Amino acid sequence: MRVFKFDDEVAVPITQFGSRFRIAPLTAPGADARVQVMYLPAGGLIGQHPAVGKQLLAVVTGSGWVSGGDGARRALGPGYAALWDDGEEHAAGSEDGLTALSVEGQFEMWAIAVTTEITVSDYDPAWADWFAQLKAHIWPAVADVALRIDHVGSTSVPGLAAKPIIDLDIVVGSQDEVRPVIKGLAGLGYRWRGDLGISGREAFAVPPDTDLPKHNLYVVVENNKAHLDHWLLRDLLRADPAARERYATLKRHNVTLADGDMEVYVAAKAALVADLLSRARAEMGLPAAEYWQP
Repeated sequence: MRVFKFDDEVAVPITQFGSRFRIAPLTAPGADARVQVMYLPAGGLIGQHPAVGKQLLAVVTGSGWVSGGDGARRALGPGYAALWDDGEEHAAGSEDGLTALSVEGQFEMWAIAVTTEITVSDYDPAWADWFAQLKAHIWPAVADVALRIDHVGSTSVPGLAAKPIIDLDIVVGSQDEVRPVIKGLAGLGYRWRGDLGISGREAFAVPPDTDLPKHNLYVVVENNKAHLDHWLLRDLLRADPAARERYATLKRHNVTLADGDMEVYVAAKAALVADLLSRARAEMGLPAAEYWQP
């Protein structure tokens, strides 16, 4: 069983035709699937059985639980969905009742994966080469608008253990340049995903079936808060071996703690990240900022 997120935090804003709303797609266009609305009353149960084809249960209101082949139950609320593969044993239920969308058939997920395999590796010098490869691929599509592409995230810090996934910031000079960059990236197959709940950055889904190194791609306005947070943390960790080791130790611990749940992994390091960023801002003479605490 895999869990996905599709609430308003991960939705894309729509402004065409004077519109003011957000869309959080569940599945990609061209799906050959049946969509139904399911209503579970208080005490309702979907008994354990093998999935007949690929099946998705996306909670709209209420709350409940879902389980997969291992039988372990996981709580599921509005904006979250469970995905079962063909033949996978599964069940679901609700103490207080819920309403959900059910999708069955052949489809590609566009919602944001919450459960995934999480690996933290020792620093690899090849990560710098991966960044250079990605930059060479992306830059021609945005060179007429962007200022530069920065290597950020843990893979940009020599000596720091990290998930082997490259983080890149496409840096622009003003908000007016963001939309042209989104358009340029679409030509390379990148799909805009909105800010994923972090104001000041725009995130993108990597084209499927690419041979490029795994990466996370963002667009930021130079030195807005999102951009500052990226390079302040990077530069502090580059300069402070003790902070690097403290961060690496926590991340390795969080891999076990999270057990494949990326939201748990991120939440478990939020306090340390906030502490390091607050220190970095103070050392740079920047005003204090508030940081997320789960």
